[in-house]
Amino acid sequence: MGGEETYHNIVKAIYEKHTANIILNGEKLKAIPLKSGTRPGCPLSPLLFNIVLEILATTIRQTKEIKCIQMGREEVKLSLYADDMIPYIENPKDSTQKLLELINEFRKAAGYKINIQKSVTFLYNNNETLENEYKNKIAFKIKPPKIKYLGINLTKEVKDLYAENYKTLIKEIKEDSKKWKDMPCSWVGRINTVKMAILPKAI
Repeated sequence: MGGEETYHNIVKAIYEKHTANIILNGEKLKAIPLKSGTRPGCPLSPLLFNIVLEILATTIRQTKEIKCIQMGREEVKLSLYADDMIPYIENPKDSTQKLLELINEFRKAAGYKINIQKSVTFLYNNNETLENEYKNKIAFKIKPPKIKYLGINLTKEVKDLYAENYKTLIKEIKEDSKKWKDMPCSWVGRINTVKMAILPKAI
């Protein structure tokens, strides 16, 4: 318990009475007190955010009313990277309502909320009747035939993933390579260019 209390006190000390300053035309303006959230640019901020958001993620995973999908022997309920979340729901009409209730309760405690305008529903089935039914029941707009998550195009059919992602990626890499081919650059510079501009796209 002593270690936990020490860690808690350190975090409190970092974020107690923290302020932000705006520099305008080289002049520092009056400090602005930050009453909520974490310090902008602080490396601790994303870690604290993840710790708090994991409470919501755990609650979603443990809520039986939210029906998840089965992949082999494993039940998959959501993917989460920072604040980008994809819940995998088997019964959207009922499960979405419960999911929104949980997020709304979490919002009251943590201030975290969904941007409805940027959120979409992606249906893996091609049943037009069900799609029309869900349009009236689900708060998010339905987005056919693909969505983008963390820079990757997700499609209804697995066979379409290659065409939607790798073909585009290969084309971009070829176009970039043509631009750099005639640049006056050493071999070391070319290697660094590949490391910085091409490899991150392929990972």
